[in-house]
Amino acid sequence: MTEPLPTIFPIGLILEGRRCLVVGGGVMADLKVRGLRAAGASVVVVAPVVAEVLRTRAEADVAIELIERTYEPGDLDGTWLVVAATGIPMVDGAVAADAESKQLFVNAVDDPPHCSAYLMAQVRRGPVVVSISTSGASPAMASYLRRRLDAYLEPTLGEVAELLSTVRGEIADEGRSTEGLAWADVIDAELLDSVAAGDHEIARRRVRSIVAEPGR
Repeated sequence: MTEPLPTIFPIGLILEGRRCLVVGGGVMADLKVRGLRAAGASVVVVAPVVAEVLRTRAEADVAIELIERTYEPGDLDGTWLVVAATGIPMVDGAVAADAESKQLFVNAVDDPPHCSAYLMAQVRRGPVVVSISTSGASPAMASYLRRRLDAYLEPTLGEVAELLSTVRGEIADEGRSTEGLAWADVIDAELLDSVAAGDHEIARRRVRSIVAEPGR
């Protein structure tokens, strides 16, 4: 009988500068390392054998440390997030059990029963991140949805988000609250088109005029 799928709680982790551990040195481990580094994590990789693609990545990035030996429980010390990616069930299971005993979240690749965290498929536009999960049911479905969303979402969404953040900061610096303003009213095709055309100052003034308009 198939085990029921877990109910997940989506959360955005701030991993910038924080130590994350990846156990495993293959292509899948490299994929996880790449994702963690995209989030600014400091990554320690423990594996007796390291794929050339991962070794090359580590040589080019001082925030990736390679420890070329088998996993030891002490590798978890100082870690915020753990990824078990050896592809060897006995090893990945041991890593997951050790992490669980230390109350650390662990992603065991292709091993949902040993996961306490899923690394979601993502679409990034600067600070805008859309994450997709199927609660471990189908990574292929998550990948499919990621491709669909990547093709659909405007490339300039990150620039728009940064512009809105700038205006929020300006209003806060004036001693005004940014709560309750008509932020949702400014995000439309006209704003996106202005930013896409490089008219950032026009877009900024329009945002300010709308959010400052009384009665909205």
